[in-house]
Amino acid sequence: MKLFKEMHYVMILLSISGGLLLFLLGIKIISTSFEKIVSEKLKIKLYKLTNNKIIGVLLGVIVTGLLQSSSATTLLVISLVHSNLISIYNAVPIIMGANIGTTITAQIIAIEIKNYAVYLLLAGIIITPFFKREPTKIIPKLLIGISLIFLGIDIISNSIASTNSTKKLSLLIENIGANDVLGIFSGFLITAIIHSSSTGIAILQIMASSHIISVRTSIPIILGQNIGTCIDTLIGSLATNRTGKQAAFVHIIFNISGVIIFYYFINYLYNFVSLISPNNPSRQIANAHTLFNVLTTLLLLPFSSTLVNISKKLIKE
Repeated sequence: MKLFKEMHYVMILLSISGGLLLFLLGIKIISTSFEKIVSEKLKIKLYKLTNNKIIGVLLGVIVTGLLQSSSATTLLVISLVHSNLISIYNAVPIIMGANIGTTITAQIIAIEIKNYAVYLLLAGIIITPFFKREPTKIIPKLLIGISLIFLGIDIISNSIASTNSTKKLSLLIENIGANDVLGIFSGFLITAIIHSSSTGIAILQIMASSHIISVRTSIPIILGQNIGTCIDTLIGSLATNRTGKQAAFVHIIFNISGVIIFYYFINYLYNFVSLISPNNPSRQIANAHTLFNVLTTLLLLPFSSTLVNISKKLIKE
């Protein structure tokens, strides 16, 4: 009996790991499909970017929506600052927009089209030979990437639901979530380890939909994940010059400032997302993530130059 129980948990762990790999593979396929096009066009066009902050934010949203990674966009922008292709002042709105763009994955997951994931995968495989030209190759890759994301989520969700330890896990998470500061730290730690806030948010959506974690408990963790995503930016900036490091530090200041502001409004954010998306925990988490990043950008965009000046004072060498 004991051996059977141990084997059961090993199978669950393998199943969750397999689902997570499918999820990450789906994101990777989507990301690499756009990466070359976006990178080349961005490097050619960005030096012409005007001082219009709104355009910068929109550019950050679009690029991150395509690359499916705010870290990838931010590191790309930092490399352009390092190369003097754009100024650090023009880079900041793009970095802010990247934070909004990274919420698109969570919104897609909340659509819950997992029942059609297999059909999307088959369609992507079948039509691949018919899209041989470079621009159109993206179409089947997108279908395959999206289908793998949903198949991975479905596998993880079913695996979690099949374990008898969900009550213990739920109790542990709720105890952590009872302290908002501990929840924020947990979110930071999770994202720093897995190097993907999108994956972290997806896991929260799955757990909330499986009633393992409450949406209220998830919100501080979401805030912490926004700080954790800065780790990749910080590490990537080590290879850049002083200006590149300053741009990376703006990203850190921006995200930490947003968390500090929203720390005092966690209950209001929870009440609002519960009101607009009742009986849909996955959508509530996606909306909380989006609202946090959109509102933080709206609040801090007018002070983007101030953030740069602070960064310049802190990073002098």
